[in-house]
Amino acid sequence: MGNNLADNKVKTLKQIIDMKVSEADSITIVPHIRMDFDAIGSALALYILILRQKKEVNILINDSFNDLDQGVQKILKEIKIKGLNIINYSEYKSKYNNDTNLLILTDTSQQSLIPIEEKIIENKINQEKIIIIDHHPYGNTPINVKDKYKYIFTEYSSTCELITKMFFLSRVKFSKEIATYLYAGIWLDSNRLTKKGEINETHKWAGRLVENGADIDKVNDLFIEDLNNNEKIQELLAKRMKLFTYTVACLVGEDNKKYSIEDLAKVADACLKYKIDASFAVGSIDNDTVSISARSKGNINAGEILKEFNGGGNIYSAGAKIKDTVPSEVGKRLLKTLKPNFYIDKET
Repeated sequence: MGNNLADNKVKTLKQIIDMKVSEADSITIVPHIRMDFDAIGSALALYILILRQKKEVNILINDSFNDLDQGVQKILKEIKIKGLNIINYSEYKSKYNNDTNLLILTDTSQQSLIPIEEKIIENKINQEKIIIIDHHPYGNTPINVKDKYKYIFTEYSSTCELITKMFFLSRVKFSKEIATYLYAGIWLDSNRLTKKGEINETHKWAGRLVENGADIDKVNDLFIEDLNNNEKIQELLAKRMKLFTYTVACLVGEDNKKYSIEDLAKVADACLKYKIDASFAVGSIDNDTVSISARSKGNINAGEILKEFNGGGNIYSAGAKIKDTVPSEVGKRLLKTLKPNFYIDKET
């Protein structure tokens, strides 16, 4: 069933979760801020897994509901109706920030992407009361826990794919709803199951979820809802591209407009449906920071290109943040980076 070493590491993760959960009085699952489908899907699956041990478990979400994507909002509404325990950071600090609480971070290993103060995280590390589960490469603000509590599988398309594999290898049963949420996370982070490389493995686990009741039509509806109901995404996609080559597309937002990192990621994702190899979406995310979100089908290494901007990522997905500038200037720098290898003088 795949690579034995990788399978054993996934099984070890399940054993570590079981052991640390059994030692804890309460468990708090922490997806990254500005949750996407991969973050919420993996968090919900872990929630159900832990609930079966008859432990008090909650999911810490500190985002404003209206700041989340439409599809994620829809999932949150569904799970609140089912009575899942969702808390914010103030509730965590007042009720769960103690020596018997276990933190499980999902879909991130970055201090800057979780809504918990660094001193609390440091205390959890010292107590060995923290587990990290992620598929992104270690970034610029990593949380340094012991290796036996750090499970970062960069070979997987998504954290949901990792959790799916863990469930099947450990013979964990789950509902059709959880199968659907896990499928949504895989669908998002594998660019709708089109990434190259380990895509055969990704297809296998996505297929197993469908066999176990994942609702593909519902997942499609969640994505369509996100794109159609986000005016900023529609506006940026409708703009004339600042540069368009035969292999690479780049969309640059106006200097006086702001976008979320998630908006830019969705724009880059949406561009890959065209006959291009890679896409770059550039826009301001606050008054002095410009973000680049890059996506690739695998023929162009997005991560290597964004190293020129002190960014990070891998061949398929990468990002960078540039301070004290505007999108138009970053777009010019990006053109100079791309031009030697990819640029052909053509605009659309």
